[in-house]
Amino acid sequence: LALVAPFLFSLPSQASAQSAALPAVVSVDGLSTELARPGLVVLQLGSDSSFRAAHVPSAQRLDFDGVVLAPAVQGGLRMELPAPERLENGLRALGVRSDSRIVIVFDTPQAFTRASRTFFTLEWAGLRGRVAVLDGGLPAWRAANKQMSSGTALRVAAGDVRVQQDAARLATRDSVRAATEGRGRRLVDARTPEFYENTRDNGMPRGGHIASAVNLPFNVAMGADGRLKPKVELEQLVAAAGIGADEALTTYCHIGLQASWMYLTLRHLGRDVTMYDGSFDEWSRDESLPLGSRPAQRP
Repeated sequence: LALVAPFLFSLPSQASAQSAALPAVVSVDGLSTELARPGLVVLQLGSDSSFRAAHVPSAQRLDFDGVVLAPAVQGGLRMELPAPERLENGLRALGVRSDSRIVIVFDTPQAFTRASRTFFTLEWAGLRGRVAVLDGGLPAWRAANKQMSSGTALRVAAGDVRVQQDAARLATRDSVRAATEGRGRRLVDARTPEFYENTRDNGMPRGGHIASAVNLPFNVAMGADGRLKPKVELEQLVAAAGIGADEALTTYCHIGLQASWMYLTLRHLGRDVTMYDGSFDEWSRDESLPLGSRPAQRP
């Protein structure tokens, strides 16, 4: 993707590492250029067998369920943020240090939202500006005939990264409620239109969308090649959804996965954006919380 600029950095010290921010999305050529530089940590998502078959050189395998998510609780909300110590311990085991810069790679085309969810989680963990997603993931890396590795990951020394929660990244039910009343951020529903318009059963207590939200489906941001569309096209999609150029935004979806892709996309565009982790899973459970003007009850 030509409009995703390669990132250029060197890391002679912790101070310099923290001074220059990574873009939210990096190109294949950008990552290829920087692989040999110190301080870069590549985290590849996917199964152990997938990782052993093929991975970006020097990458570490990131266990999405075991590190990025809180353990599932029966009857509870799905795909919730992990306890800080769970995330911190997982990242340290992968060699992430206080001055590391991180690039997240997804292994299959279907796993792209796991990469964006990891991106959001690491920004919430205080690593904003030090984490990026590889545009197109491993499929794009392979298509560009870049060097691949196989087998187990290289052994690395334990890191010393500290998770410091950034509450400014996270929308809450209260802040979303305020947004429905015209106080606060514009709400962006990242689900596909049939769920927004309540023409398909979402398996939740109520259908429809959160009051005042506009619909900007997560899947419109990606091109046929599995990479983000050019920025000018993305800006047009945002404007066509009725979103103003200077509006602060909050994304949500079913359970906080598709919304993370729109979060990443909007960050890529330089927008001020947060994500509602509870998403419609939480909102639909409380009948006192308002729904949008389209029909909320199914026939």
